[in-house]
Amino acid sequence: MPQRPSNREIKALTHLGEDNALGPGDFKDIGEKVFASMLKKGWVVPADVPGKYRATIKGLTIHEGEIIFAGRLRK
Repeated sequence: MPQRPSNREIKALTHLGEDNALGPGDFKDIGEKVFASMLKKGWVVPADVPGKYRATIKGLTIHEGEIIFAGRLRK
């Protein structure tokens, strides 16, 4: 069973989605360590721009059947 993201990770994943490319500097309370841990877990992947990341479907899936889309949970 996958580990549930922390509140900071959920905030980042919600804003990232699969379309947006954001980095640690785009969030006030989320740092490089959070992005590094999400990268290690496979929840985000590096984007085309250095220092920016995109969410993966693995990162957007919180529980079975619950996926984050554009800032809201969809069941």
